[in-house]
Amino acid sequence: MFQELLDNLTNVGVFTSSVQEWVSTLSINKVIIFIMMIFMIVGAIDKIRGNKLGYGEQFDEGFNAMGPLAAAMAGVVAAAPVLAIILKPIIVPIYTLLGADPSMFATTLLACDMGGYPLAMQMAGSEAVGNFSGLILGTMMGPTIVFTIPVALS
Repeated sequence: MFQELLDNLTNVGVFTSSVQEWVSTLSINKVIIFIMMIFMIVGAIDKIRGNKLGYGEQFDEGFNAMGPLAAAMAGVVAAAPVLAIILKPIIVPIYTLLGADPSMFATTLLACDMGGYPLAMQMAGSEAVGNFSGLILGTMMGPTIVFTIPVALS
């Protein structure tokens, strides 16, 4: 079993084909994540070496920020179905009166990755409009209201 592991680790062909596959499907998203991983490794190495360059402290701050950020984001995403139940009786008549689909309301307040998309899909009159408001409007209007304006005002 150990010999099999060593054989697989020393098999250069597997590594080469993996790198070729990774390069052939390279996107800007993968490049950004790769750069972030490099800096994370630099921070971890500096932390192991006793924080000589100061990157280890930033590495700790990044890990300490993950918990509160994940809790807040998961909370908003989990609240989307409850918001749909509470807001549907109020928002649907108003938006119908205005001639708009109620799903537009969801992503004017929430970004698509913060629960706006599931909320838009639950409030949508049709799947196409739900996808449009949840994905297109939610990537433009939602982050502006949820992030840019509060950060600019602070």
